[in-house]
Amino acid sequence: MKRIVIALAVAAVLAGGVVTAWNVFDNSSVATASGADHTVPRTEVEKLAKENYAIPFFQEGPQSVTCPSGLHAKMDYTVRCTAVFKGKSSTMLISVTAVHGDRVSFDYGLEK
Repeated sequence: MKRIVIALAVAAVLAGGVVTAWNVFDNSSVATASGADHTVPRTEVEKLAKENYAIPFFQEGPQSVTCPSGLHAKMDYTVRCTAVFKGKSSTMLISVTAVHGDRVSFDYGLEK
């Protein structure tokens, strides 16, 4: 009986670790689209990308992010931005993953 209790306790701790890891590695953001063109402003996209893009223990977030435009509130719309990591520029793709009214969810990824 004692082994079952210990096994269940270990399983619960491991499951909690998986949930924590999922949340730590989540590189997504949510912002509000506005204006006649229903767009998340460029400055907001850049700010959120800089704040939220990181892979803990593997890669620090960018020093800066520069985008050519805002993010239109259309499913799968993607904007190509320039992100600077430790002085080196990389292309960062920022893509819309969901739109709910004015709320726009988007993810980040680096182009290889």
